[in-house]
Amino acid sequence: MRTLPLLFLVFASLSCPAVHASDAEIVCINPKDDPPGPDTTVACYSDAGCAVAESFGAEAIRDYDTESAPFALARGKISGIVTAAPDVIKVAKANGAVCQPPKK
Repeated sequence: MRTLPLLFLVFASLSCPAVHASDAEIVCINPKDDPPGPDTTVACYSDAGCAVAESFGAEAIRDYDTESAPFALARGKISGIVTAAPDVIKVAKANGAVCQPPKK
């Protein structure tokens, strides 16, 4: 009788994984500012991403314009981007950024 509620929870969690799953965030850094630190800014788009930015000692800028962020990174206006958006990561890499998962 105990297994019925447990099975229900298992099947319920398997039936909608997209609701709970999120893409892993990537940190893209301007090589000139590797690693970002005090007196630098990092664009971020989630609480977890902003926590990564703050772990560098940098100022986390929430909701920086996603289309301009890779170009601002290349010009040195910001020191990094923490995002899960594949398009932003692709453009940042194409403009010389070093992109990798955050170090734990």
